[in-house]
Amino acid sequence: MCLGAGARAANEQARRNYKYQLEQRERNWFQTLSITSTERIMHEMGVDASNIAVNQVLGDLDVKFQKEIGTALQEDQVTWKKFLEKDTGATKLATSGITGRSAARIGTLELGEYLAKGSRKAYELTESRQELDKAGQKAVNMARAEQMNSFAKNNIIRNPDLAPPQPVMQNVGMAALMDGLSIAGSVFALTSGLGAIKEAGGVGAWAKSWWPSDRRLKENIQKIGESISGLGIYKFNYIGQAKQYIGAMADEVIKVVPKAVSTMSNGYTGVNYDLIDVTFKEVTP
Repeated sequence: MCLGAGARAANEQARRNYKYQLEQRERNWFQTLSITSTERIMHEMGVDASNIAVNQVLGDLDVKFQKEIGTALQEDQVTWKKFLEKDTGATKLATSGITGRSAARIGTLELGEYLAKGSRKAYELTESRQELDKAGQKAVNMARAEQMNSFAKNNIIRNPDLAPPQPVMQNVGMAALMDGLSIAGSVFALTSGLGAIKEAGGVGAWAKSWWPSDRRLKENIQKIGESISGLGIYKFNYIGQAKQYIGAMADEVIKVVPKAVSTMSNGYTGVNYDLIDVTFKEVTP
């Protein structure tokens, strides 16, 4: 039996669990980094698309204003042409019987009307420019707000999950000591009980030939020979006892002479040496 085996197994399981948790944490972090990288790429693409859309809006507004200027120039040319076609000069007015101050007054009025139309058109163009500028600024502000919102969403500082706690290891040395004490107690109970039975002589040959032979109860095991039937002959001492004995191992006996092996109430096995060709005896110093 390996003393402290339970503690060693528990420690190994704890180490495996801890390693798995670390690996899972690393996988989760790499996945987070991958998602973050994708989100940032999408953010940059969104900003580019937003800027393109804004530039398109501003371009369309500028084209619209240039058309309005073109229309205004065409209308002005038509108005100017009409003004000239009226030919309110002195000759035509004189032919109509209008001369002197009257003729001058008419010419001034018609010129004033032409200039007034031009002034109104200039005012309308100014108003239109201001409205178009407002529309352009609104598009810019909306795009900027969307970009800032996207930036805020994708600029969150992400950190890996908290590292799992270090596994709490069992004290193998203490566990081995406790196992040894437990086994020693069982051996002492078995050997003392059987010794008392032998001394009393009240249970016959079976009790006199019965000895605990479970390998888990022994230490310093040395194979010193082999019986005719092929059973190993060993020298050993029971755990926690100084006396040495010579005998067989129950796990080998059960394979050759099954009826010579029996399991005690505490779970350990013993051998009836009357049924095998190995003699159990104490080693004399």
